Amino acid sequence: MKFSLNFLKEFFDTRISPQRIAHILTMGGLEIESIEQVGDDYIFTAEVTSNRYDWLSIFGIAYELAGLSGKKLKFNLPKIIRTPHLKGVRINIEDKKDCMVYIARLIKNVEIKTSPIWLKERVKNCGINTVNNVVDITNYCMLKWGNPLHAFDFDKIEGDIYIRRAKKGESFVGLDDKEYVLTEDNLVISDDKKVIALAGVMGAKSTEVDFTTKNILLEAAIFSPLRIRRSRRSVGLDTESSYRFERNVSDRLLEVASYEALRLISQICNGINAGYKKTGRNRPSFSKTISFDLSQLNRHIGEAFSSFKVERILTNFGFKVKIKNKKEFSVVPPFFRLDVRLKEDVFEEVARGWGYNRIKEELPPVKPQKTKDELYSFKQKLRSFLANLGLNEIVTYSLTSDNKLSVLGEKSFIGLDNPLRVQENALRTTLLLGMVECIQHNINQKNDNLKFFEIANIYRKDNNAIVEQPFLGCIVDEESGGFYYLKGVAQKILEFLNIKDFIFLEAKEECFLNTLRIVTKEKCIGTLGVLDRETLQKVNVKSKVSFFELDINMAYKFKKEFKYSPFSRYPVIYRDVSLGIKKDVKFMEIENIIRGCVKEFLHHYRILDIYRSKDLSEEFLAVTLRVFYQAKDRTLTSCEVDDLHFKLREKLAHREGVVLR
Repeated sequence: MKFSLNFLKEFFDTRISPQRIAHILTMGGLEIESIEQVGDDYIFTAEVTSNRYDWLSIFGIAYELAGLSGKKLKFNLPKIIRTPHLKGVRINIEDKKDCMVYIARLIKNVEIKTSPIWLKERVKNCGINTVNNVVDITNYCMLKWGNPLHAFDFDKIEGDIYIRRAKKGESFVGLDDKEYVLTEDNLVISDDKKVIALAGVMGAKSTEVDFTTKNILLEAAIFSPLRIRRSRRSVGLDTESSYRFERNVSDRLLEVASYEALRLISQICNGINAGYKKTGRNRPSFSKTISFDLSQLNRHIGEAFSSFKVERILTNFGFKVKIKNKKEFSVVPPFFRLDVRLKEDVFEEVARGWGYNRIKEELPPVKPQKTKDELYSFKQKLRSFLANLGLNEIVTYSLTSDNKLSVLGEKSFIGLDNPLRVQENALRTTLLLGMVECIQHNINQKNDNLKFFEIANIYRKDNNAIVEQPFLGCIVDEESGGFYYLKGVAQKILEFLNIKDFIFLEAKEECFLNTLRIVTKEKCIGTLGVLDRETLQKVNVKSKVSFFELDINMAYKFKKEFKYSPFSRYPVIYRDVSLGIKKDVKFMEIENIIRGCVKEFLHHYRILDIYRSKDLSEEFLAVTLRVFYQAKDRTLTSCEVDDLHFKLREKLAHREGVVLR
């Protein structure tokens, strides 16, 4: 937004230099990006935060500058004239949620010409092109008070005024000479025959005020910010009016802006006040009493303010302040500060008035939340471990498309009421989508070693409640290791967490092949699988992809601390065993037999070879295992090892589907 120093002086005739003004406003939160001198005026370019709609007016900026300068802005709002009553024109509001208030003033016998120099400078130095005296006056009043106005050529209006939703396919030609096709999302102003404005955004060419205009209908209104936002987005427009309506406008200043426009049109354009009509009701006042204790404020900011200092700062910002017992405050925000609702908002005003740069730089005393701190530390350790395994960490978006979630069969996702893009209209219920897109992007860039992990939150509905859960996701393509590599990663993670009593159970999951569930103590803590071909086509991935996810909360619950013990100093002795194992026998069953039979004398085992043998049928695989034996308190004799190994062979031989060779 642009504003000028000469315009500010209409409210606050300050002798502060432009550079000092820029510094004061920036330190108070209204960032001044640049200053430019034009003649005897200075033009400021400011970055306005979305919550401070009052900064979109010269009145609001002057009030802010006075408060930050330690002075109270003194001004008197004019007495509004609401006569004579406008007859002959009905104003019809279709939905009071779309338009709460609509004020119309009829001004006759206006003389349309170029604006006087002072008016041109006010408007032009705030970044708006001059048109004619009436249009410039409406823009001047908008800039001054923050409430957009619009002037219609009254003689071009056919019948009554309607504030309604547009009909599908209805169109109008705007003041920019472009035709816009409208939908039910658009709020329009119309007469009996045509659309005369896209409400809060732009007027129509058909009722434009030009040099032939004699009578004007002056519009001032309160429109729904949400409706204006959706309306202007649907047609791709962004105007000074819509910018203000989207952020809110003041009900009280609405009448002020309308009346001042009437006064100026009467003075500059020789117009005659011919009627006033108001439809709808002002919104309930947002101003309410906010109570707090001085100790709360001091603890929140970290400074020792006196009651006098707090009272002075808030009074300068326009607050009504009452103090009881020199420490209990009751304050009422100024009528134009709709953003002040809580005591913390008042604390921020005190901090701004005092100066953020004057607040001591120190960390506040915070009582640690043990569980959250431990979970954060747990996730950090898990990140380091996965990075050491050779996986690369990625960060993907929490927002995704409901269409993509539907592809995965997800139903309990959370949709957004007002998404910025159709492609980001829902919260993710799994880390899979973002990670798959990352895999495909890297495939397109001809990158290799596509082994990724992410630790982030997913979001689901649970009995109409929103549940936020941290998950670990790991993904690899076939060339980077595939399913068995990822299964090994999952086992390493479980070893790192010291979760020993887990099993892999075969399962059927939508969109996956070869799915395994990781179960410990009858609880599923993770899943592992290969995306099926149909799903890969739907998400446009050209490589075979394996995915593993782990519930962080469950993993944290079942993890165990490691207990360290001295290693055995005695030698390790090994024996080999050759087996024929039927293909439908899970190797975990072989591993359980080894652990159950050898018990405390098992150091470790490993697979030496897997091959096909001529003396075994095709449904068998030949496997050679090497088992290592060791005692903690002595050297095992050859006879002891042979005896242990013989018992192991016997146990293996009794397992159906296993033959000794």
